[in-house]
Amino acid sequence: MTLAELSTRTGIAASNLSRLEQGRVDARASTLARVLRALGLSLNATPTPARALDEIAARMAAGAERLGNTGVLVRDAGARLDWKEQRGLGTAVERRLLDSG
Repeated sequence: MTLAELSTRTGIAASNLSRLEQGRVDARASTLARVLRALGLSLNATPTPARALDEIAARMAAGAERLGNTGVLVRDAGARLDWKEQRGLGTAVERRLLDSG
């Protein structure tokens, strides 16, 4: 199906569909629903249970303990990021936030 045909079926401008197709914009749920209907498809979303706060706290405590065992203090953000970088983990966003603060 061409973008022109999909545009006719959905009422969405072909230029907007093109931007969606190229990943230059994110579709609203209503737009996605229109495109799926025009294609004869449907979207079924299965909610996943949220993690309980106690589970999150336990995971954070376990991570802090693992870092503590390496000699890195959890509150020392720079050392923590150095530790992550030495292991090949990305820290660009965290570094930017740390440097801007």
